[in-house]
Amino acid sequence: VLKRASQVDDYLKTWFAQFATENKTAIGQLVEAMSYASFGGGKRFRPVLALAVGESLKAGPEKILPWASAVEMIHTYSLIHDDLPCMDDDDERRGRPTVHKVFGEATALLAGDALLTEAFDLVARSAPADASALVLLLVQCAGVRGMVGGQALDLAAEQSEKIERAELFRIHEMKTARLIRAATEGASLVAGASQEQQQAFRIYGEKIGLAFQIADDILDFADQPDDGRSFVFHFGMEGTQRELKTVSGEARGALEKIPSAHPLLLQMIDWNLERRK
Repeated sequence: VLKRASQVDDYLKTWFAQFATENKTAIGQLVEAMSYASFGGGKRFRPVLALAVGESLKAGPEKILPWASAVEMIHTYSLIHDDLPCMDDDDERRGRPTVHKVFGEATALLAGDALLTEAFDLVARSAPADASALVLLLVQCAGVRGMVGGQALDLAAEQSEKIERAELFRIHEMKTARLIRAATEGASLVAGASQEQQQAFRIYGEKIGLAFQIADDILDFADQPDDGRSFVFHFGMEGTQRELKTVSGEARGALEKIPSAHPLLLQMIDWNLERRK
C-alpha cells in the first residue's frame, strides 16, 4: 500500500511542478493551496485501489496513475469544500489547519474548483481513446448523480432528527461509494477490461465504498452519538457491525469473478473491517 501511495504522491508532485514559474504570482498561491490540500496525510485509498485493479489486469502504474491521480484530485477538492464555513465549517483536518484557515476562503474555494477541473485535463491527456467514457464515468460518480448529489442530500438530512434507512443508504452510496466505484471501474476501463470484468470491479468499488463509510460511522460514533445520518444511530453498534460484514462480503463476492484479482484488493476489505482510524 505504501509503495502505491508513494507512486501517487510522486505523480502529483510532478504534476504540480509544472506551475513552478508561477510561484510569485496569485496563481502560485492558488497552486500552493492545492498542493497543501493534496499532501495532507490522506490514505490514498482510492488511487491505491485503482492501481491494484490495474495490476490485476496486467496494466502497469504508468498507465493507471493519471486516472488514479485524477480521482484523488476530485476527492481532495471535495474535502476542501466540505471544510468551508458554508459547509461543515471545520478548522482542522488530519491534525492541521484546513485550507481556508491557511489561505482564506476565496483561495480555498478556487483551489477546490481548480483540482476538480484539472482532473479532467489529466484524463483527457492520458487516455484519449477512452476519454469520453472516463469523463462520463467521473460525471456520473462525482456530479449530481454521485458525490455532489449525495452531499446535497446529506446537508438536507442534517436538519432532520432521523431519516429513513433507505435514504441513509442512498446518501452514503452517492456521497462516498460512487467515487470509490469510479476509481476501480475506471481503472479497469483504462486497463482494457472486458464488460464482465468492468461490472465486477464496479460492484467491488460500490460495496467497499459503502463498507468504508459504515466503518467510518463506527469509528465516529463516540464523538457524534446523536447524528441521525449514522448507520450506528439506525442499526445500533452490533447491527452496524453485521451490516459492515455483509457489505464487505458482497465486495469479496464481486472479486471472486476475477481470478486474476490482486491480493491487495482482498486485503483492503480486511483492512477496512479492522481499522481503528
